[in-house]
Amino acid sequence: MKKTSGLSLLFRISVLLGLFLNISGVVLANNIIAAYNIAQQGVTIRTLNLVQVGVIPTLHPVNGVAAGPDNNVYMVNKNHIYNYSITTGSQLKDMQFPDDRINYTDIAVRGNRVYASYNGSQLGFTVRDLGLNQLAFYQTGFSINGIAAGLNNDLYLASGNRLYRYSTNGVLLKVMTFPDPGIIYTDVAVICGRLLATYSGSQKGFTIRDLVTLNQYSFVQTPFDIGGIVGGSNNDVYISGANKLYNYTLTGQPIQSFTWTPQPTLEYGDMTR
Repeated sequence: MKKTSGLSLLFRISVLLGLFLNISGVVLANNIIAAYNIAQQGVTIRTLNLVQVGVIPTLHPVNGVAAGPDNNVYMVNKNHIYNYSITTGSQLKDMQFPDDRINYTDIAVRGNRVYASYNGSQLGFTVRDLGLNQLAFYQTGFSINGIAAGLNNDLYLASGNRLYRYSTNGVLLKVMTFPDPGIIYTDVAVICGRLLATYSGSQKGFTIRDLVTLNQYSFVQTPFDIGGIVGGSNNDVYISGANKLYNYTLTGQPIQSFTWTPQPTLEYGDMTR
């Protein structure tokens, strides 16, 4: 993570250059990306063993992050959607929506499409190409906390105590309302033919559900609020909470964890791979 002054900054720049060189050519599917905020801002790129191999500091907070093709990564904050190169750490594009009352909350990438949810002066999601040119947008009437792209031209949205399945052309396909209104779904991800959804509020943890019916298969409770979730490669899952990253089995058994000890106020958030 970056330092802010003097020789520490120069040293940090040299380390970052080394990290970017090391990650060049690495298959992104074998790594996870986690956003971080508060003490610092940006994203960390880590192996499935949670060893850091790259970092992209940013001048803006990161509400949501999504890995794209060709070692690209997309981020959202306020009325901006950003595109960065993972290989070099450089910003490739900053799409600023003209209405500064728009707040992008999360982002997902599938194939050659970028999907970003928003609230503020409007409520819904936008469909864009990889160059961030808007192709379509759809108003939902509710604020979206998390968005994930499915495998069959569908999207999954988290809002309050509800999970939604939409087609990518804006048609509502399914809605699941949890009976406890104190539950707040915060993030969603797709893994191994299953939907993962994190929740906070009256309970904390993540649920594993059917991609079509949204029926629950199982759930895992955690003692902390989850900032983001992403599937692993062996029936496992990675989640973030405060200044920690965790790896769990889908049955809820801890596998490994990482704590950013230098700055307890650093807060890991959204995750992707």
